Formats: sequence, C-alpha cells, structure tokens
Amino acid sequence: MAKKKGGLFKLVVGAGAVAVAGKVAYNKYKDTKEKFVKEENDSQELEIRKYNAIFENKVVEIEDEEFLGCEVKTVGAKAVIDLGLAVFEKDVYINFSSTASVVTIILPEGVNVTCDIDKKLSGVRNLVDNTDEEGVHTVYIIGKAICSNVEVIPVNFYVDDEDDYEDTDEDEEAAKADKEEKEDAVEPEKEDEDTLKVEEVEE
Repeated sequence: MAKKKGGLFKLVVGAGAVAVAGKVAYNKYKDTKEKFVKEENDSQELEIRKYNAIFENKVVEIEDEEFLGCEVKTVGAKAVIDLGLAVFEKDVYINFSSTASVVTIILPEGVNVTCDIDKKLSGVRNLVDNTDEEGVHTVYIIGKAICSNVEVIPVNFYVDDEDDYEDTDEDEEAAKADKEEKEDAVEPEKEDEDTLKVEEVEE
C-alpha cells in the first residue's frame, strides 16, 4: 500500500513539474513575442528596419522603394523577405539571427550577394549568380543560423522552373500530335495497297 502511495505521489509531482515547465515556457514565449513586436514597431521610422517572427509564418514585401538594409530575427518560424521589387541604390546589409527556422531572401536581378553566415546544424544556399559588371550593388548577408534552413534566391527563380515544366508538357503533346498525324497519313496508303492486291486476285 505504501508503494502504491509513493508511486501516486511521484506521478502527481511529475505532472506538477510538467505544468510548471509549460507555464515557464509560455511566459518566455509571451515575453519574447512582445519584445519582437515592440522592436519591429519602433523601427518603422528608421532607415534600418527590423523584422521579427516567433513560431509564425511571416512575409515581408518591399516594393517600389529604396531598400537600405534590415535586421531579421526568427525563432521556430518561416520567414520570407521579398525584395524582388525593391530599389537598390547602394550596397546594403541584411543582418539576421535564425533559430529552428526557414528563412528565404528573394532579391531582384542586377545585384550581387555575399554571405557570411555562422551556421550550426543548418543549411545555407545562395542561388544568385554574381556578375563582374561595374555599377552593380552588393547585398551583404551576415548572420547566425542554428538548426535552420536559409535560402537566397533571385526573383522568379521558382516561376522559371514551373515554366520549364509547362514547356516540356507542351513539347510532349506536340510530339504526340505529330506522331498521330503521321500514322493517319500512312494508313490510307496501306489500304490502297490492300485494294490493289484484291483487284489483281479477282482478275
């Protein structure tokens, strides 16, 4: 009986510990969320804006205005920084910190990219082709990635891939149609030969 009571006591204590840990984690999330939102709101009037995300999907689009750089912080989030339609008048910096997140940075054509990312258990892909042309501005991406996936891609990168697939499907359909036309053209000749053979036999 004493053993049964001891086991029940341990179960109650364990459940209480889990509840306390959950409350502590929630309070930490809540405090971090409030801090992230405040930082982002306070930066709206600054040249270098801040974009933060914690356990959420976030898409930042900058269109038809000069991009002067930004700071990005993500925790357990999926963030897209879309600069495909932004204007670049000089070299700029993107500073970021990413933990257990997926971060995609989309850049327009005509800019170069240099990445300096400290990564731990993370994947980093820069798919922008740099050019040696004069007057091309550079985007310096500096940051830290922990258990994250970071991807830097040119605008319309995935759209071009979809177009290629569509072109392939159209080519296959055209080839199939040509084949059917050729088969239709060959069949009447075959029928004429058979008719001639029948006529020769009857004679």
